[in-house]
Amino acid sequence: MPVIASTLSTLAGNWSSMLVAQARAFVHPVAIPRRTAPFLHSGASAQGYWNAFVIASLPAWIIGLWSVGHQANLAIAQLGLRALPGWQAGVLTHLGVGFEAASPLACFLHGLLWFIPIFAVALLTGAAWQALFSAVRNRPPDPGLIYACWFFTLMLPAGTPLYQAALGISFGLVFGKLIFGGSGRYLFNPALLGVAFLVFSYPDLVFGEGNWVPVPGYDQPTVLELVSDEGGLMVITGLDYDWTDLFVGDRPGAFGTTSVLGILLGAAWLVWTGVASWRVLLGAMAGMIMASLVFNMAASAHPLFALPWYWHGALGGFAFGLVFIATDPVAGATTRTGRWGFGLLVGALTVVIRLANPSYHEGVMFSILLASTFAPLIDWAVVARHIAKRQRAPGAHP
Repeated sequence: MPVIASTLSTLAGNWSSMLVAQARAFVHPVAIPRRTAPFLHSGASAQGYWNAFVIASLPAWIIGLWSVGHQANLAIAQLGLRALPGWQAGVLTHLGVGFEAASPLACFLHGLLWFIPIFAVALLTGAAWQALFSAVRNRPPDPGLIYACWFFTLMLPAGTPLYQAALGISFGLVFGKLIFGGSGRYLFNPALLGVAFLVFSYPDLVFGEGNWVPVPGYDQPTVLELVSDEGGLMVITGLDYDWTDLFVGDRPGAFGTTSVLGILLGAAWLVWTGVASWRVLLGAMAGMIMASLVFNMAASAHPLFALPWYWHGALGGFAFGLVFIATDPVAGATTRTGRWGFGLLVGALTVVIRLANPSYHEGVMFSILLASTFAPLIDWAVVARHIAKRQRAPGAHP
């Protein structure tokens, strides 16, 4: 018993220290020490690198929370509800904010109250796992915890049960990162892997009633699901959706994936600071456009094939996955030419999976996972080609 108590005390101490260290590192990233020549000391750090992605996602997050609350408040007005179950409704009522769909503050706070518990559960669960691995390996805490938990939560619907959030982040962190040694050593983005685990394990997370708009008795699927299931744009235009709504983010969806406008603001900042690779972004856009045009030529076979490329760019989580997940340098290609190929693969596969997969239409998640699988092969081919080219150059040694 004393041994067990001592072990639990150590884990609890590591867990609390993990949370404090992550919070401090987010505000003041610690530089990676360089003690040997010819390296130069700089203020860059792995923690600061991951934090840059979180900061870039804030516009999409703010608009996404407003969208979640706006869709919920619209549903409340449509159903004529006066009292809602749940602590979220109690807090809004106690604050006197109410459920006015025309009030940006009421919509934002409503969405925020659904976001906080899911993110808190993911963060606490992830910190526990990282504390455990840190204690067993006697190593400092691995950076990137806030990044993984943050983007994991941004890709979830508001109606996600808390136990599923804990299971998803556990799978993503443990099997996606920690068992491989931590940041810089994994094959798949841990946040994306955790969401993929939930999609396969709990299909109701995506297709269940009330998950996207968390109002009892109200079921509104995502726009991508409407387009895919009904076979074209006629359905969503009949529901008063247009491309501008999707671009701004006024539609049912996950916490951070709805607003293309907010995502583009983050993309501009990531590219300007040099954190994200513009080659991956342009390559994915080119792949998506080319694949869309190919399917457009076969539009007579199925009305869904006629979907224009700019609708593919605004539908679902394509923009979010491209900007914040596909640009993960660990899970993607690292060579300059390889990043073009990696991006092309992500964009093209997204369209192919969306139009050819009858069970799940959000192709960007699976396209990034598949492209990450081939990323080492893409880099190997680029390096091998470069070596062969140098060997064929005049004056090269045989």
